[in-house]
Amino acid sequence: MSRLLEIALSNKGYVTAADAQARGIQNREFAQALRRGELVKLERGLYCTPDTWEDEYVVAQHRYAKGIFSHDTALYLLGLSDSAPEMLTMTFPRSYNPSSAKKFGIRTKSSPQGLHNLGITKAVTPYGNVVQTYGPERTLCDMLRGASTPDLQLLSPAFRRYLSSSQRSLPDLQSFAVALGVSAKVRQYLEVLL
Repeated sequence: MSRLLEIALSNKGYVTAADAQARGIQNREFAQALRRGELVKLERGLYCTPDTWEDEYVVAQHRYAKGIFSHDTALYLLGLSDSAPEMLTMTFPRSYNPSSAKKFGIRTKSSPQGLHNLGITKAVTPYGNVVQTYGPERTLCDMLRGASTPDLQLLSPAFRRYLSSSQRSLPDLQSFAVALGVSAKVRQYLEVLL
């Protein structure tokens, strides 16, 4: 078994050029693995075994490394919503030009200046792969930020699930609400639901 195949099998079928390079594997080994049919190229620098189901979350995260899954996509990945998103939503730094992500079919959002890395965590995709997403507190605040009329069918059940979770942290929620400028909106939700 090739070293690339070993890496892929230990990563749910995926291997990146960066992973291989970090282990001292040369590019020509990718060419050989592709010729032998051990790997399939999904994107520049992203490969998988032929029997691996393509995970749109992994592909999007690889293609747009500066993007973090957010809003309805994060609610789904965090288990705060049962509804799989129709389109993936990713948040990018305000200085990033997301036009190629939009062409790829991703709904894009931008972070307030200096707050892009606030609240990043990891979540497991439906295929069992790990991707970066915003945590529940940041996500709930983002859903209220800039929205004159938030999607109540999505947001109200998400708040209820969050508040009934043993993982909830109301001090963190308050801290994120202050940082993102939605304290009053979060307070309204809490007053109704608590």
